[in-house]
Amino acid sequence: MTLRRRLLVAAAVLAVVAVVAGSAVVVVQRAFLVGRLDAEIAALAQNPRAVLLASQRAEGAVATAALSDVYVGRMTADGRLTTVLAPQDDPDLVPALGPGEQVPTPEGRATEAGTAQRVRVVTVTLPNGRAQAVIAVPTTPADVATRRLAVTLGLTGLVAAVLVGLLLWWVDRLGLRPIAAMTEAAGAITAGDTARRVPPGPPGTEAARLGEALNTMIDTTTATNERMRRFVADASHELRTPLTTVGGYAALHAARPAGPLDTAGRAEVDDAMRRIGDEAGRMRRLVDGLLDLTGLESPDALRREAVDLAAVLRDVASDLRVVAPDRVVTLEAPASLVIDADHDRVTQAVVGLTSNAVRHTPAGTPVALRLHTVPGWVRIEVSDAGPGIPAEHLPHLLERFYRVDRSRSSGSGGSGLGLAVVDAVARAHGGAVSVASTPGVGTTFVLDLPDRPA
Repeated sequence: MTLRRRLLVAAAVLAVVAVVAGSAVVVVQRAFLVGRLDAEIAALAQNPRAVLLASQRAEGAVATAALSDVYVGRMTADGRLTTVLAPQDDPDLVPALGPGEQVPTPEGRATEAGTAQRVRVVTVTLPNGRAQAVIAVPTTPADVATRRLAVTLGLTGLVAAVLVGLLLWWVDRLGLRPIAAMTEAAGAITAGDTARRVPPGPPGTEAARLGEALNTMIDTTTATNERMRRFVADASHELRTPLTTVGGYAALHAARPAGPLDTAGRAEVDDAMRRIGDEAGRMRRLVDGLLDLTGLESPDALRREAVDLAAVLRDVASDLRVVAPDRVVTLEAPASLVIDADHDRVTQAVVGLTSNAVRHTPAGTPVALRLHTVPGWVRIEVSDAGPGIPAEHLPHLLERFYRVDRSRSSGSGGSGLGLAVVDAVARAHGGAVSVASTPGVGTTFVLDLPDRPA
């Protein structure tokens, strides 16, 4: 059962309960008023002779006032009813009784004359035994009070029903209807309609915020799936090349005729084994890079300790001068700058930036390292004076397997995971990586880490 149907059923049940409760109140109230009338005539019936005398005595002004709303009559043995006293506001009142009919307990009766439609009546045999005293009270006050109560409850219920209806319409319009639309859209998306989106709800409502959150989640999931698809395709492409090379050399070796190798054949086999080793190393680097990225996504990926970034940059600059002796490597850093970080991961990130600068710039291009602080952050900059990077490539440099030169193979251009690993290291520390480049001037990569004291 849908939420809207449940709400309607609940409203219907409440309406039925309200009608039953109102009817019960009316019935109980009428029973109470009629009970009072019955108690009044029952008390008078205790002494019918006195009631008759009081009704007949002209000097009984007080008694007559007390009996102003009571009918008193005398019914003879032959069934003839004679009015002794009638209510002041209904002097023609005559209850409808059969000849000689006896009513020992108060009962409701219609009337033969008068304005009152019904009365409560009781008959009492007089002491002489030849006649009965008839005592009756009109039920008009009770009827009027009951009718007024029923009308009041009916109008109150009608107003309440209108208010509840408006409330249900408001809830349906602002809540249930948008949720139903979201449910339908979610079903369509589950069925494979990935272009479907949740329609926007009324502005400023929970349904609108929920719809925006669902659309954002769907967009994020779609983007994630697309990145995963591209990642699998790129990883497969990157691994296919070395695997093809390894398979080709293995097939070439298997196709050689059996027998001892001469000098040329041994040199050919040695070259094949070298190429197989190179391709295996490339695959290992790819796998290591993927494992690094996966490991950095774990909550416990970092082993934090006191790390002197100035010392880290001095070590990286020294190693770079040894690896690339043709380049001028400069370092600008304070004597010491200690933060709380993972020493190995920070070193890995800085080495990744310097290796990227060396790999993608001509031989002899200077490389500069700088370390300084900005409010709340420690900033590491790696700059080169190379040819620069076109602006359209800058937003994609940190993506996995992205290369500026698509024609360049992984053998000459790296695995395409270096900058992605640097970005993952920065995000694991709560930092970020950015890049600025001017074609013909050079490129600067910036690694920002939180200035967290050790």
